[in-house]
Amino acid sequence: MKDIKKKVEFFTFYDKTGIEKHLEQMAAEGWFLEKMSAFRWTYRRIEPKKIHFSVSYYATITDFEPEPTEEQQAFNEFCEHSGWKLAASTMQMQVFYNENENPVPIETDPMLEVENIHRSVKKTVLVSYFLMMFFGLLLGASFVDTLISDPVYLLASSTKLFTGVWCVIAFAYSLTEIITYFVWRKKAKALAEQGVFLETRGHRKLGFAVVVFMLVSLVLYLITLANTGLQFYMTAYVLIFLAGFPLVNGVKSFLKKKKVKAGTNKTLTFAASFTLAFVLVGALTAVTILGIKNGAFENDLKELPFTVGELCGIDDSDYLKTRDKDDSIMLGQYRSSQHPRTYADTPSMQFTITEVKMPFLYDFVVDRLYNGYERRGYNSEYEYVEVDATAWGANKAWQLFKDGKTENAFLVCYDEFVLEIRVDWELTAEQKQLISNKICEE
Repeated sequence: MKDIKKKVEFFTFYDKTGIEKHLEQMAAEGWFLEKMSAFRWTYRRIEPKKIHFSVSYYATITDFEPEPTEEQQAFNEFCEHSGWKLAASTMQMQVFYNENENPVPIETDPMLEVENIHRSVKKTVLVSYFLMMFFGLLLGASFVDTLISDPVYLLASSTKLFTGVWCVIAFAYSLTEIITYFVWRKKAKALAEQGVFLETRGHRKLGFAVVVFMLVSLVLYLITLANTGLQFYMTAYVLIFLAGFPLVNGVKSFLKKKKVKAGTNKTLTFAASFTLAFVLVGALTAVTILGIKNGAFENDLKELPFTVGELCGIDDSDYLKTRDKDDSIMLGQYRSSQHPRTYADTPSMQFTITEVKMPFLYDFVVDRLYNGYERRGYNSEYEYVEVDATAWGANKAWQLFKDGKTENAFLVCYDEFVLEIRVDWELTAEQKQLISNKICEE
């Protein structure tokens, strides 16, 4: 039977009431708080008992102090005389415990307690929340705009989908925490004037749900990059990012044990974090460059599914060829173009193949692609007209018309794929069948 339990806790920093109730419940179950950091708390097994806990906030404390300041020691001694002993602390938060049946509260002035909380919150979580909200809004707004204007392109990119969803959730979560805190503070100040402390209310379950969602989405994102150089790059980046925290924290803890002054500790820790980031990112960059030289980051579709040369029976070896692939758990898109290097009278072609991996999205994808020109403001010039799909070996096919005149552009629907293709010559039935065969082979 283990005597030590380590848990990841998701309490809001200022949720004094929630933390106290949780620790009292843990003690009643036989677990006593022994050590704490921002998220990971360590509990020691004890005989189940009723223990009172009190969370105090001390804004002048920094996490770089090698030992309690004189002012902090005086406060701790005052608490101990009242029966309150220090259990653990992290940053500006200190947790005291008292085994007396009806202990005298540490804080007796509600207004002072509210202001202590506010001074500590301003120095810690509020800064983080406002930064998270700013960048979440900045990047999330771009994500939402693309989701509205070109959802097929967005849903086919695991990278854009992953980062966009993260930004939106980060914005929503930080905004929720900020609003909740300031609403509580306004009500708490009003009640404090009447000598009453308003209990705090955090979002522990919401924080847990956000973290779980982000971890699951990260795993799904890395899975969609399977067998590609990008998967290696992103996995290494995540591991480096995660490894950085314990390494930097280890430097800080080591300096604290050596009784290094807070200012010096802070400077050296920041220098260590910068150096570590420089070394690790430099190493990752070097590996990336080596991977590029060895072809690890080449698109896994090295050849075009069909070419101008195959369709027209010409030598297209000197053509400019582009290819690009996006993939997600919902959609996949393969985009390509072929153009002659000169303005010679030779054919060119561009196409996009959209793979619909989730059947319920099929009609939505077709609708968005069908009405794409109209949504881009060309509704008075361009119109898709249904044509015979037999030559394409497809379920449905439309040809594009501009001001009533035919364009050599088509939208073609297969069981799991949708093809958009534009050429500058008139496609024959044989060429359409060749394209169909090539797509169905992929």
